[in-house]
Amino acid sequence: MNAVLSKIAKGITVCSSEVFPNSDDDYFNFVYIGKIFLVADSYCMNPDCSCEETVLNFVQVYPREDRKPNSFIIRYKLSGRGYKIHDHGNFTRREIKAVVRYFTADEIILDLLNERYKEMKEKAKEIIS
Repeated sequence: MNAVLSKIAKGITVCSSEVFPNSDDDYFNFVYIGKIFLVADSYCMNPDCSCEETVLNFVQVYPREDRKPNSFIIRYKLSGRGYKIHDHGNFTRREIKAVVRYFTADEIILDLLNERYKEMKEKAKEIIS
């Protein structure tokens, strides 16, 4: 947990799987037009911050091919009202928009991201105290 505490102090987002490593749902995964994606969700753990955002790292994987994964990173508003692209990878804005829209189309994902946000904030309070 020292690494997590250091990230909190530096204002760096922390991946939920780093705080809750025994979880069966460390990463999200889905298939979009035949492409396999893994999504890692990270959160600001400063208990005084009310940013209500998550950083989502979308990684396109190629399990049967000898290719390196391709990825992009966004900062997604947990209200569901937009995002900011932080790293395009080899994706166009249009491709990113389509993938993000597909991933967030089901309200269950938004509910789950909000739940994880709250869990991460509670864990931060626990770590700091």
